[in-house]
Amino acid sequence: MSLWESYKTSIFLCHQALNCDMDFAIISAQNPAGVTEHPYLNLRRDKELQAYLNQQRLPHRSVIGSAPDRSFEEKSWIVLCDKGNAIALARQFEQNAIYWVEQGELFLVPVLLSFGEEKLGRFTERVILLPD
Repeated sequence: MSLWESYKTSIFLCHQALNCDMDFAIISAQNPAGVTEHPYLNLRRDKELQAYLNQQRLPHRSVIGSAPDRSFEEKSWIVLCDKGNAIALARQFEQNAIYWVEQGELFLVPVLLSFGEEKLGRFTERVILLPD
């Protein structure tokens, strides 16, 4: 399965219930350009993205993007910003794509890849709330 196809099957693991009335992006800094990095490098990249979000005063919340069988998980951030800023931020962190949630609908938006944006359905159908 191609990376793009695997992105379309992602689920999202959250520690808190989400208000899906707002539009937001889901962005990761890990595994740039889809290349699996050493866990230490991924942790460092994640901390850099978190520091940037704090510096820019962009509201954000931790989330984990995951394969449906949880065989692959990637630390990510729900970020309250406009779509253009989200794409620019993903490009800065060398990401192939972002997820964009608009009026509760989930979209896969290419950044470094040359595919068209794809609507994936209701975001809430892909969220798993983790126990504390």
